[in-house]
Amino acid sequence: MQRAALFGGSGGGDAQMAAGDLGELLVPYMPTIRVPKSGDRVYKTECAFSYDSPDSEGGLYVCMNTFLGFGREHIERHYRKTGQCVYLHLKRHVIEKVPGASGGALPKRRNAKLFLDLETNSDLNSDDFEYEDEAKLVIFPDHYEIPLPNIEELPALVTIACDALLSAKSPYRKQDPDSWEEELQASKHAKTLVQLDNGVRIPPSGWKCSKCDLRENLWLNLTDGSVLCGKWFFDGSGGNGHAVEHYKETGYPLAVKLGTITPDGADVYSFDEEEPVLDPHIAKHLAHFGIDMLQMQVVGNP
Repeated sequence: MQRAALFGGSGGGDAQMAAGDLGELLVPYMPTIRVPKSGDRVYKTECAFSYDSPDSEGGLYVCMNTFLGFGREHIERHYRKTGQCVYLHLKRHVIEKVPGASGGALPKRRNAKLFLDLETNSDLNSDDFEYEDEAKLVIFPDHYEIPLPNIEELPALVTIACDALLSAKSPYRKQDPDSWEEELQASKHAKTLVQLDNGVRIPPSGWKCSKCDLRENLWLNLTDGSVLCGKWFFDGSGGNGHAVEHYKETGYPLAVKLGTITPDGADVYSFDEEEPVLDPHIAKHLAHFGIDMLQMQVVGNP
């Protein structure tokens, strides 16, 4: 195992750690490493705060506790804020086939398996290029790298967690037609959502509809920060319908249900698409109104 010089440091490329020491190195962090359960969303295709992905130059870091993804510019902030030290680093490499080789042969690759739910780059001719996915465990703050697999050297829990993350489907991937399980899809508005710079800041609790006295089933409009009550949304909660009335007046399409925001995500509804959706940039959209989703938790009677 090598100490990586990923962030402009001078990590020694020749430093090696004995295989038997890997387990001891990870012991202090074992309580922070979780195996994804059924229903957990693994955000391994895009950063929570930017458009970085495993295709980006710095790859993507997936938290081994919350399963949120972070690009290089945001991973240090997450580590400092949460104290989480162990991340799965994912990187997709585009490999050009050897010109003139018989049958378009490829150079020898470290790992030919594709485990990331990414669409291939439509700008590249598939006859000329192939893709290779690379995964490592990275331990902060020293940026130690453990290339995967390493099945025999890692503790069983870590191996199981890594395998589960690598095989998990992206929450933004459409379900197979024969799947009975309904999956939320990413909203078409999420990537281009306009947020007004109106100075609105939302407190972590104590919300009330801005048009009536209701204090539950409240939705935060992600364009202008209005807090309004719902009515006929998918959770069946009652209300006076002020959130949908606001949409009809303004056309602002996305709202998040207050009280459901956690480090793992939040309930988001698209008025335009008339269904619950995923917002791949929910962390950035909430931060616009002063909400740090990494510090939020589910509250009673949301």
